[in-house]
This record gives sequence, C-alpha cells and structure tokens, in this order.
Amino acid sequence: MVKDTMLYLPARIIEGVIGLLTISLYTRYFAPDVYGTYGIITSTVNISTLLLLGWLIQSVFRYVNSFDGSKKQALFFSTSFTLWISINGIILILGLAGIFILSRNNETWLTQLYILVIFMFISYNTTQILTSVLSATRRTKLLLALSIFSVTAKLLLTTVFVYYYKTNSTTPAAAVVSHIIIDAVFILVAVQRTRIYRYITFKFFSKKVLRKFLIYSMPLVGVNITMSVLNLSDRYVITPILGTEKMGIYHANYSISSSVFSFILVAVMRGVYPVILKTWRQNNKQQTEQFLSQAVRYYLLVSMPAFTGISILADTISKLFLDVEFYEQGFVIIWVAAGMLFFGLAEYSNKAWELTSNTKPLFYNTVISAVINLGINIAFIPVYGYRAAAVSTALSYLVYLTLSLVRSRKILKIYFSPLSLARIFFSCAVMGVSVYLAVNYVKLSFISLLLIILLGIAIYFVCLYASKEITNEVNYAVKWLKDKKNKKDVRELR
Repeated sequence: MVKDTMLYLPARIIEGVIGLLTISLYTRYFAPDVYGTYGIITSTVNISTLLLLGWLIQSVFRYVNSFDGSKKQALFFSTSFTLWISINGIILILGLAGIFILSRNNETWLTQLYILVIFMFISYNTTQILTSVLSATRRTKLLLALSIFSVTAKLLLTTVFVYYYKTNSTTPAAAVVSHIIIDAVFILVAVQRTRIYRYITFKFFSKKVLRKFLIYSMPLVGVNITMSVLNLSDRYVITPILGTEKMGIYHANYSISSSVFSFILVAVMRGVYPVILKTWRQNNKQQTEQFLSQAVRYYLLVSMPAFTGISILADTISKLFLDVEFYEQGFVIIWVAAGMLFFGLAEYSNKAWELTSNTKPLFYNTVISAVINLGINIAFIPVYGYRAAAVSTALSYLVYLTLSLVRSRKILKIYFSPLSLARIFFSCAVMGVSVYLAVNYVKLSFISLLLIILLGIAIYFVCLYASKEITNEVNYAVKWLKDKKNKKDVRELR
C-alpha cells in the first residue's frame, strides 16, 4: 500500500499541476461563454459515460483479478469487449441519426461539434475501462506514464490547434479534437502493452459473466444517476438561468479545486484499493478494516493540507491562474474544495457496500444528497448566482459523508485515531499560519506562489515527522530506496 501510494502520488501531483496549467491556458484561449460550452460538453460526456457504461467500468475493476488463467480471462475480456462495442455502436448510430435529423437548420460548425462530442464520448469511456484494467491489475508504471502523457499531450495539441488553426473564436472544438486524438493514442498503447486482444473472441461471450456483472453493478445504475445529479446538476441549472458566460466562470474556478482533490483521491485510492480488495477476498475482515482505516489516514495526510492551502491561497490562485474575465475572488474555489474533501472521505466509507456487493444503501445516500443539492441550486442560484452552487456542493457532500459514515459502520468500521488526527490538524495549522504570513509579505507572482507552496509542504512535512506521525512511512521509503540501490549495485557487479 505504501509503495503503490508513493508511486501514484508524485505522478498525480504532476498531473494536477498540468491540469491547473490547462485550466489557466484554456481561460486565455477561450472566452467565458465558449469555455462554458466546453464545460457543458465535458460534463455531458462524463454523465453519459457514468450512466451508460459506469456499471461496466465498475464491474471490470471489481472482477478483472477474479478470472485467473487463459480460459477464464478469455470469458471475462470477450464478454466485456462485446458489451463495450454493443453500447458504443448503438450510441454512435442513434447519435449520428439524431444529429442528421435534428441539426438540418443548425450552422455547420455546431453540427460538426455535435459529431465530435459523440466520438469524444466513445474515446473517453474506452480509456476509463482500460484505466480500470491497468489499475486493478497493478500495472502502475504503465498507467501513470499514460496518464501523464494524456494530460500533457491534450494541452499541447489544443495549443497547436488554437494558434495555428484559429479554432477558438466561437467553439471549443480545438479542445474536443485534442481529447479524441490523445485518448485514441492512450487506447492503442494500453491495448498493445496489455495484449488483452489475445483474450477477445465474440464466441466466448459468457452469459454467466454478464449475470455476475449485472448482480454487482445494476444497483449502481441508480447510484450513477443520482451521483450525476449530485456532481454535475449545477451546470445544467446555471446555464439556462445565468447563461454560458457565467457557467464558464463557475466551471473554471470549480475545476481548480476538483482537479486538485481528484488527483489526491485517485492517487491514494489506486494505491490502496487493490490491496484492500485482495484482503477482503481472503475473508479477513479485521485486516480489511485496518487497511481501510490506514487508507483514510493517507487520504487525510494529503487532503487536509491541500484544503488548508487552497483556502488561504484561493484569491491568489484565482488571480494568477485564471484570465481576468474569470476572476471571482476565490469564493467558489474554497467551497468546492470543502465539498471535494467530504466527497473523498465518503468514497472510502462507501467501500463497505462495494466490497459486499450491496449497493442499495449507496443509492439511498446519493438520492438524499442529490435532492438537497438540486433543491438548493434551483432555489438559490436565481437569487445569489453561481456562488450558491458552490455552497450547495459543500453542504450536499457533507450530508453524503455523514450518511455514509454512520450507515457503513454496521459492515466495516473505519477507525480514526484521535492522536493521529491531532497531529495532522496541528501540522496543518502551523503550515497555514506560515503560508498566510508569507502571502501577505511577498509580492504576488507565479514564482512566489510556487515558493510559498514549497515552503508550506516543507513545514507540514517537518511537523509531521517531528510529531512522529509519518515515522513508519519515512523509514519504509528509506529502506525501499536502499534496497533498489543495492539491487542496482548487484546488477552492475554482475
């Protein structure tokens, strides 16, 4: 768990930095209304993937390691591939037919954009399935290399399209085409390196495997629907009420917090979940609870200082990273960061139901939280603007976390060490005071912001180490590096 998390975290930090750079440049490439359209497109692709293929993505991640041997893997991958190609084939045919029928009076560029969105949906959901395979089978280095390549290449290719083809004036097509091309490269490399095509034959489609998938994942369809409302409904309330320009401003600031906490959650979760899943399959409930509690501790070790730092630096980040048209004093950034922190914690307590394949309680939790989120958005966005959506995000995720923690303890208990929490909070407080003082005494620039962040990280790490909170992790890291060096020396001697 420590080793995989140590591999994922630096790589995800790199992805997060590139993600922030992408947001910063996109707000300069695209006007707020065009960026708002891009936000609606990405939200729609995410929702469509979650609703139509989320069950398959989750089933692949859950069961890929349960099929050992060539024959069983052939059944698994042939079934998965058949389901994937069937769903995407239907969407492609119906989507193109719908565009042809309904878009006759639209401008050419708009029709082209609709077509591109369909192909973006296909390429995106395919990368999500392959990511599940790579993550669950612990092909960590390959996954991290492809992930870093993906976010970097998409930004570079979008920049080329914007500057050489001038495609950013009325449409975000440059960004959409970049997604499709780079996702296609991701897919080709992942398939070639894993060689899963060896196990894919249509005649090996298995109704038994499909039934196993459906028993586990069909209750998750309802969860996916309500999670879509909980995660993304604010975009579809803001756009018709306030317009795409306000949507663009909200989406840009929202994306800063969500990108930071997404890489933290994914980095820790991908490092620890395969181990937790393996322990659960061995019917060792006590050790599963210990690993799950340790995973939550890792998440808090990284997410709490991130939230502290973002809250203090929100206004500075908004000024530096976003174009002046998108600046809104960091209000959205702070509230969304709080919501993302709560959501990340809830994802760990939800593992109790995922491991037991009983996902009905998850559905009830998301329904309650989604109704609260949607109700607040509809009632208050017309009055208070898009800032109401940011507050709604934090409140609804807090409700979601509370429901999840209280109800999941009947199955698996997550233990929070009061001493460990105190050390983390104290270290965050010392770091927060230091960062606050530095911001007020240093001239604002990208270099000074980077130095302040590095100062905060150093102070936080020193406080944790001095309080003996991360002694075991540091000792393990040192031992791991020494072992790697010794193995390298042995190979050189040979």
